[in-house]
Amino acid sequence: MGWKRRTRNQWQRLVEEWERSGLTQAAYCRRKGISVASLRRWKRLLAEDDRSAAEHIRGQVPSQTFLPVRLVERPDLAAGAGLTVVLPDGVRIEVGSQCSGDRLRVVLDALRPAA
Repeated sequence: MGWKRRTRNQWQRLVEEWERSGLTQAAYCRRKGISVASLRRWKRLLAEDDRSAAEHIRGQVPSQTFLPVRLVERPDLAAGAGLTVVLPDGVRIEVGSQCSGDRLRVVLDALRPAA
């Protein structure tokens, strides 16, 4: 594998692309010409950054009250189109179908009140 210096954003895209690919890390890395060790390292670093950001946000967000949820079926949307949460005050939270589980956990953790 040839050595190539990549930016943090490039690694973030590679990690997210691997998560969506359905491939093993080894197969994905062979296809992209990167080392498994580098992919694992960047996956860990990005997850640590996300957790730190969530903790920082959580420290700035006042305690929230949970509201009842009403599920609305939308037959006009394609399967896997994503998730939209609309709060009573009109604030919308949209999660695309390509959002990784790790990233969604970070967002949810940031919205939860600190214990």
